[in-house]
Amino acid sequence: MDRTERTRGSIRERIRPLLTLFAVALAALAAPTAAAAGPTDWTELRTLNIAHQGGEDEAPSNTMYAYDRAMRLGSDMLETDIHVSADGEIVVIHDSTVNRTTNGTGSIYEMTLAEIQKLDAGYWLVPGTDTSHSDRPDSDYPFRGVRTGDVKPPPGYKPGDFKITTLPKVMKKYPDVPINIEIKGQSDANIASYLHNAEVLAGFLNDLGRTRGIVVASFKDEALARFHELAPQIDTAPATGGVAAYVLADTPPPEGSKVFQVPMTFSGIPVVTPEFVDKAHGDGYAVHPWTIDDEPTMKYLFDLGVDGIMSAQPMRLEKAMCNKDVARPPLPKGSPGKHCTKRASIACDVRAGNTLDRDGSRLFVTVKRRDEFDSRCAGTVTLETKSGNGQAKSRFNFGWKPPSEGGPDSRDIEFLSPRLEKAVRRGKPLRAVVQPYDAFETRTAYPAG
Repeated sequence: MDRTERTRGSIRERIRPLLTLFAVALAALAAPTAAAAGPTDWTELRTLNIAHQGGEDEAPSNTMYAYDRAMRLGSDMLETDIHVSADGEIVVIHDSTVNRTTNGTGSIYEMTLAEIQKLDAGYWLVPGTDTSHSDRPDSDYPFRGVRTGDVKPPPGYKPGDFKITTLPKVMKKYPDVPINIEIKGQSDANIASYLHNAEVLAGFLNDLGRTRGIVVASFKDEALARFHELAPQIDTAPATGGVAAYVLADTPPPEGSKVFQVPMTFSGIPVVTPEFVDKAHGDGYAVHPWTIDDEPTMKYLFDLGVDGIMSAQPMRLEKAMCNKDVARPPLPKGSPGKHCTKRASIACDVRAGNTLDRDGSRLFVTVKRRDEFDSRCAGTVTLETKSGNGQAKSRFNFGWKPPSEGGPDSRDIEFLSPRLEKAVRRGKPLRAVVQPYDAFETRTAYPAG
């Protein structure tokens, strides 16, 4: 076989999956298409920081803690995944089993909501990475035990924020926040489970009555077709077949489609290109690439003018957006955060040294970073009396690199406060409270004098 023939064979192999999807799409898209579903103009909401699973590399996936933290650090939209439990509840979790992210095992479809919610949804997370590491020391899993009460939750949160949650609870907590809901299934081959989940979701959203700021997606064209049949007022993002037909044959996506949610490439074929983005915008569709966790790709997508980016690291995406000065919509009503906030951190392990250093009227505390997590580590240090009265407060920032990659492993924090000086002169014992933002606090006591 000569080089030309080998090249042709290679191309055929690369596009074969797309051709198969295209054939599927032609059957799925036989019905006529129409334009709008819900009232949201997604091309006007540019550019969105979309927290994929709430930011599963930075916080326990799809938990209320992850969603709240993402909103606090400046995210504009939340992405969720849904399955239906054995007792008919819409459960928010990515996988069809609890094995990968919790301290339990079993299929969501064979468990009741009560059984599911007893589990620890932060059990396997290593911040700055994911849940794929099961051979690390216990100290690398800071959220392990919060759900079960063995570890005190971060201030402002409860153990229940670290359990597998439900879609009704998410929708109630965030009535004005744009939300993406992906219909999952028991397995790729179990189309019946996708269709059932689509029907249950449609019934819930019809009863809820909210249409603004919701996008429903799925990898299965059949699930989206069934959902749209039952809830035509809700915006959708076309599934794999619908995207393939649009890209390969210029076939309009199914009725109700408003957003293309696509990977950068599929089977080695580029999907998110300048031509694709321009074409989608020209046809009135928004573009939300997924799942983007590296800053060079984020910056490339900003230049293309995409409408939103889904990221498992929304804090890193927020940093890239702010450094690039990307145009943003106002944060949703009721959001607890702000764009470009400095109050953002992962759950890094920072402890105060056991001595206070004094230089005239100034006090110094050395704080040490003890983890190797790959993300921003920042927060506050408060000097308080034994009774809990704060005397002075300062901030620390270890940056984005852990010590093993050249980041600092200690910082000297300076305090200068008349109130603190008065407490020291009176000989009051003090303690340092160190807290990374939205994470765990540690306390170090110092003797009087």
